[in-house]
Amino acid sequence: MNRTPFLLYLGIVALFAACSEQGSGSSEPNQPPTVWLSAGPPEGSTVKYLVHMYWGGWDPDGEIASYEYIVTDNPTGVFNPTDTVGVDWVPVTGNHSTFAFSADQPVDTLDTTNSVAVFTRSHTFFIRSIDMQGLRSRAPAYRSFTSRTLSPEVIIDVPVKYMQNAAEVPPIITFKWHAQDYVDMDDLSITQDPDSVQWAFVNTAKPAIPGGGANRYSETVKYLRSGAGQPEWKPWAWYGAPGDSGKFWTSPVTDIGTYVFAIRAKDEAGAITPVLDEAKNWRRVRVSQRTGGPVLVVSNEYMGVIRTVSCATPVTIMDSPAGVSLKFNITADAGWYGGEEAGYRYGWDIPDLNDPEGWEISLTPFLPSATVSAATIPPRTFYFGTHTLTIEVVDNSGYCTRVEVKVNIIQFSLERDLLIVDDDTLDDQPTLGLDNGLYPDDAEHDAFWMDMVSEVTGFDHEIDMVEGKVGDIPLTKLAQYKSIIWVVDSDVGAVNPTQLLHQFISHRPKNPPPGAASSGKKVKPNVLALAMAAGGHVMVAGKHPVQLVINRGLARGDKFPVIFVHELEGDQHLPAPVVGEPLVGDLSFAYRDLCLETMDYALMLAQRIRRRNASSERVSYCPIEFIRPVGSNSGRDDTLREAFPLDPNFPTLTLRPEVSGPDDFYAPAARGLDVEVYNPQYFRRNSGRAGACDHVPTTTRPCFQPIYGVGSNDTMEPTYHQPIAFWTSVYADRVAVDVPGAVAARSVVFGFPPVLMTPSEFKPVMDLILFDEWKLPRGANAAASAPQGIPRHRPTDDKN
Repeated sequence: MNRTPFLLYLGIVALFAACSEQGSGSSEPNQPPTVWLSAGPPEGSTVKYLVHMYWGGWDPDGEIASYEYIVTDNPTGVFNPTDTVGVDWVPVTGNHSTFAFSADQPVDTLDTTNSVAVFTRSHTFFIRSIDMQGLRSRAPAYRSFTSRTLSPEVIIDVPVKYMQNAAEVPPIITFKWHAQDYVDMDDLSITQDPDSVQWAFVNTAKPAIPGGGANRYSETVKYLRSGAGQPEWKPWAWYGAPGDSGKFWTSPVTDIGTYVFAIRAKDEAGAITPVLDEAKNWRRVRVSQRTGGPVLVVSNEYMGVIRTVSCATPVTIMDSPAGVSLKFNITADAGWYGGEEAGYRYGWDIPDLNDPEGWEISLTPFLPSATVSAATIPPRTFYFGTHTLTIEVVDNSGYCTRVEVKVNIIQFSLERDLLIVDDDTLDDQPTLGLDNGLYPDDAEHDAFWMDMVSEVTGFDHEIDMVEGKVGDIPLTKLAQYKSIIWVVDSDVGAVNPTQLLHQFISHRPKNPPPGAASSGKKVKPNVLALAMAAGGHVMVAGKHPVQLVINRGLARGDKFPVIFVHELEGDQHLPAPVVGEPLVGDLSFAYRDLCLETMDYALMLAQRIRRRNASSERVSYCPIEFIRPVGSNSGRDDTLREAFPLDPNFPTLTLRPEVSGPDDFYAPAARGLDVEVYNPQYFRRNSGRAGACDHVPTTTRPCFQPIYGVGSNDTMEPTYHQPIAFWTSVYADRVAVDVPGAVAARSVVFGFPPVLMTPSEFKPVMDLILFDEWKLPRGANAAASAPQGIPRHRPTDDKN
């Protein structure tokens, strides 16, 4: 027989017996009220530390005024009357309440490996009633039970653990961490914040450490584990303190040497992280003199990025047109080594970097941010000369990082009217040519474009037609031309595209990984974007031109469809982007300069157009899949056979008969032409299609103006009539500075090779672009400068 409840009852009666009060002036004495527990944990049970208790009371000669309770923490596991010594009764109103009972005794004190452990504590809950005359019930109601909780866990974020090596930190170190308190031992995914944290920062050479000495990390940790009274443990700090001060600690100036930083958490039930685990809540730390400062990333929309940690970074050189506003953005991060960014300063053309008066601003703290320290250098516009921007960031220990960018201002003379950049590989990979119904060879390709521009006054192929594959095309070359035609012949999915255009327009991440950005040399800015910004006009055309923007360092395999602002650096947030967070692709050439939100790809070799699978690591933000209708011709007729005008000023274009006859490569029974599809309607919200992209705007931006759409044999194909050529008016209002005859005009993109379209149909298209839009001088003298041996295009009805 278990005698504990009976003995407990006797102790309670003896301890809490109350004397009856006599009513003043009354013949009947005031009767004490009674009390009972109507619901709560079963006697002797083990429950979670948050417990909802219910009680009631009755006064035989009046009414209950209130209640009061006490809780004993039973050190021996059962109630002892001495457990109530020094415990005060607490008033409580109503007939129920939720109480947080402590659970601060580990169940298994021998387990020193599990950072999440069960903690318990035995309690007895007493409650008594009070009547209107202040008389207490003779004996309280009570319940004994054991509360239980799981210990919280804390993980150090900064400095990062690197194998068994000590983190190299500056004399002033900021440690950062996050903690979680597990709510349910059956489901560790349910967590809440702990109540508080406590940390220690100990020199490994501390004399009190047995066997201590420099670099003796293990002995130092044993010292911290050996008990709770070490003076190095700081007072408990509230984890949810204002300003996140419960989630980081910055040390005072610390001597050079080796240290251990350890931290533990406590939940509201009193359970404390039971172990010190190097993978989670303690770090080896070495305070030493640093050779570098915060990671400084300097970005410019045309230049790309510079990333460095040195205060002696070699100068980076770039060219920029006169009159183009230059804006530089910076981010700084000292947290990776335990430092904090103290501030930044900058200046243009500083004579002496050691003179504080030469900087445009003195050292300025970054604005508070929950994510990254960032700032924007105010835009500057230069019209001549060479100018150097110097940017410096400093951490709270005084270590600096510096970047210098020397900008050569290029005058855009625009004395010549038109440049053709032939950026293909037809010389290296010759085809059998149009005579065999295939892709044109290099001579046929050049002849086509010579014919298209034959009426531009003064065009000379020796001067005005260059090969893209020969190497870099400097901005000084483009600065001579009012208009540029850039023709590419690229392969989708190439890991290392050989086209020169790729070097200029490929997306440059805002915050590249270490080693991804270089400094100390002349960078290759996006010369096409700079030419457009300076008031020039650009035509990009050919086989898969825009896909050259893809970030091939990240995206592999099937890259289409693509949403430029979300997918050029991979999926940033799943299942959806964070509202208000800067988009990763908003500075890309495709999004910013061409005005594209999305791009698809009409792929003939598959039977469907598909978005990436939702289970893939390259998962799309809007999975969508289009299956071709039953009975279709194996997917071979679902691509371009004619370019259907979406702009009424343009004529219909058809595949030239040399390649689309019954026995030719693009015959109706064979396959259509691979094309890029721009801003297709079926990705847009409210498009009426299931699976449309919620993160793509309902309508296109005004700067996107379609010219042509896909014309295919299968009118049920999703890409049918979707845009494959367009005007971009992003720079349509730009006029070259101080250039006589300069005009403001749109640029244009063709997502298919014009050379495969019937030349007599495409010639009027070029006339609309060259003369109506770009206002180039028109004559008939360009044909005279055509190279010998290059044929003019043949009549469309004369294949043989």
